[in-house]
Amino acid sequence: MDIKRKTKGKRIQLLGGLLGICVAVVSLFYFFYAEKAEAEKRLVEIVNYVKVQCSTYTHYNESSESKSLLRAIESARQMSTNISMETENGGQISREFLKENLQTLWVDGIIVLDKKGKIDCEYSMDESMTNEITEYLQKEIIMDFAGYEERSYSERFARKDGSYIDIAACARKDVPGIVAIYYYTSPEFTRNYTLTIQELLNGYSVQKDGTIIVADDGIVVASNDERLLGQNTADNEVVQAMKKHTDSQHIYHLKNEGTRCYGIMLKQRDYYIYAYLPDTEVFHNLPLNVAGVIFIYLLIFSIFWFWAYRTNLTHRKQEQKKDEKYKAELLIAAKKAEAANEAKTEFLQRMSHDIRTPINGICGLVDMADHYADDMEKQTEYRTKIKEASNLLLELVNDVLDMSKLESGEIVLEEIPFNLRSISREVFVVIEQVAAEQNIRIMWEKKEIIHRNLIGSPGYVKRVMMNILSNAVKYNRENGHIYLSCMEIPSEQPGMTTMEFICRDAGIGMTEELQKHIFEPFAQEHTGSRTKFPGTGLGMAIAKNLVEKMGGTITLESEYGVGTTFVIRVPFKIDLDADKREEQKDISEKSIKGLHILLAEDNELNMEIAEFLLQNEGADVTKAWNGQEAVELFRKSGPGGFDVILMDIMMPVMNGYEATAVTNKQ
Repeated sequence: MDIKRKTKGKRIQLLGGLLGICVAVVSLFYFFYAEKAEAEKRLVEIVNYVKVQCSTYTHYNESSESKSLLRAIESARQMSTNISMETENGGQISREFLKENLQTLWVDGIIVLDKKGKIDCEYSMDESMTNEITEYLQKEIIMDFAGYEERSYSERFARKDGSYIDIAACARKDVPGIVAIYYYTSPEFTRNYTLTIQELLNGYSVQKDGTIIVADDGIVVASNDERLLGQNTADNEVVQAMKKHTDSQHIYHLKNEGTRCYGIMLKQRDYYIYAYLPDTEVFHNLPLNVAGVIFIYLLIFSIFWFWAYRTNLTHRKQEQKKDEKYKAELLIAAKKAEAANEAKTEFLQRMSHDIRTPINGICGLVDMADHYADDMEKQTEYRTKIKEASNLLLELVNDVLDMSKLESGEIVLEEIPFNLRSISREVFVVIEQVAAEQNIRIMWEKKEIIHRNLIGSPGYVKRVMMNILSNAVKYNRENGHIYLSCMEIPSEQPGMTTMEFICRDAGIGMTEELQKHIFEPFAQEHTGSRTKFPGTGLGMAIAKNLVEKMGGTITLESEYGVGTTFVIRVPFKIDLDADKREEQKDISEKSIKGLHILLAEDNELNMEIAEFLLQNEGADVTKAWNGQEAVELFRKSGPGGFDVILMDIMMPVMNGYEATAVTNKQ
């Protein structure tokens, strides 16, 4: 045993080690792809956000530039009109005249050129710009506008110091030539009040978000790593590698100055956007996550190993106690068997007493009837008592058989239509006769019932009602009362309804102890009650089993010396075709008088009784004492020889099933 335990322990260790390696490898792969996917998601979000912001930047600056150039064109045309009006009124173009218009038009300079491009007159806020702008205006494309009043030209050009000039030119109206105005924007104003792409990247950390680059014509115009500003992308190894991968939804593994990274590229209208993150940042949490999984696995395995160790430690003690436990179980089993035998013996004794009592009564009454053979009054009295004893014996046997069928599950529910009023009337007719003998009044409390035609097991419903009502009569007082009511409870299920039957008596009631066991077989108040109140003690057990089998409930409230109330609720299907069936029903009753009946029965007493009942109704009876004889008589009779065949089941030579099968074939 010790060798086996050691071998088992080594196997567990080996299995635990292999499983640990598998867990580590699986967790490594899982977290590798999970963190890669997270980095990809983050970089895709960043480049798409920067793309949107670059578009916003482009639209904003283009809109601002367009507005400024349109204003410059309007100012140039206004200046051309002012010059034309001045010359028409006999005036001359002078610096003073230009100065006045410069202040009125809110421009930084005005230059008037002749058709050859030479300056006729000029005035500027900064004379140092005059030559630069004049040289710019002498372009052939601008001078071609001279003589065409409807044409104009505007442009913004940037200067090396970061400033820019918005210039506009149009044809003169007084003589051929060009009128030009310009606005000057200083470098300080440009830096402080103009939206730049670099500002869009503020807040992005190189360590957390990776390196972000925005390039225009191969030059880095914005980056969250300021060291890259102004550099040529051709000198950037990772940017050149990303240009080979144009998929903007997935990251690629790249090399950057000897280190590995993941990057992605996205094309905007005017710019290329790049973003990349080193492997060390992408998989920053990978070692910690894998270590966490391994730690949890080791913790679980340690707990399991400790449990296995404790189990092995206590195994020997369990082995030692095993024999004692086995002996104890044998002793318990023996006691259970003994208890079962005692219960069986008690049941047989009880049944023996209950069965012998009516049988002895019947035998005694028969002897007494023989003694008073000529006394018809005595004969009538004894026959009545014999019938009562026979009914009691039949009730006892039926109860035992029904209880046995219920416990074995042999009883099968029916699904046939019935009328609740009809079966209630059948039960009440019997109970009222018994109650009248003890001067017990049965009072019916009327309740509204809409659906009386139902589908279910009417035989079992009658049995439950009979058991409850017979108990209410049996355990009542002389001149007592029984209150009955039946009401309908609507069901949430379509085509269904629930009937509630209440039986309340003013009898002797039950003790609390009996109420706990009333639905158990053979339950009675005390042994003395078996003499005063004869019965098997199975009625309530049968009623409860039948009600529950039909899907219902049965409850009771009782007070010793006051009375008992039973409440039964059973669901039924509503018989929706009852009216049609009533219309088609033929209620005619036919007599069996004159019918030729073949009666197969092997028991002489049963044969004699059945023959008497049939002949008493006028039928012609032919007797057969087994199935084979019945088949022969049927064969010899020819077609139409017998109108009805009544066949017993258990018969010698050939049973009833076999005989019926043969006669059906014939």
